[in-house]
Amino acid sequence: MFRAPSAAGLPPFAWLLHDQQAARPHVARHLGLSTRTLARYEATQQAPRAVMLALYWESRWGRSAADAEAATAADVHRGHAQALANENAALRRRIAVLERELTQAQPEAANLPFWRA
Repeated sequence: MFRAPSAAGLPPFAWLLHDQQAARPHVARHLGLSTRTLARYEATQQAPRAVMLALYWESRWGRSAADAEAATAADVHRGHAQALANENAALRRRIAVLERELTQAQPEAANLPFWRA
């Protein structure tokens, strides 16, 4: 599944460029562009999609989307770990009950301590 926004979901180029804290020459170098090319994109408010996406992921909107995705994934994994821990505890209780019933029905086997959870 794609995480990048569609062309309609991207903020305007001016917003993306303004959101960068670095000076224009640093932004241009980061994007692999000349300062003149970046100035031309800024003047026309048009840039290739690759440039728009690079600026998006470096902007507050892109970082926010990535942070939200990471937080959601962490919540899912935390819930899964808790469910597994609950299942593990229930299985350990079940094993304890079965071991008690086994020792009441017959004397302990020689290797029973090896199998205790």
